[in-house]
Amino acid sequence: MTQSQEPNEDRRIDRQLRTLARRVNRLEDTQVTWGELNIEFDRLYDEVAEVRADLKADISGLKGDIATLNGKMDVLIQHITGSGN
Repeated sequence: MTQSQEPNEDRRIDRQLRTLARRVNRLEDTQVTWGELNIEFDRLYDEVAEVRADLKADISGLKGDIATLNGKMDVLIQHITGSGN
């Protein structure tokens, strides 16, 4: 993941979390039947699961980027120290 994409990803996740928080607040402030409340919370749980999946995917991508950078650093250090020859 490039640096220019990271802030956009962070903003996207922040937006998703704010949206979920607003929906929970509205549910708390609204008088609805138990059945309606149950349906809405099921939807919220699904959306929270989606945000979690997005975060896991982002973390997996970062782990891959870090592994690539570590490999490149190893090559550079070997070149600088001459230990790779």
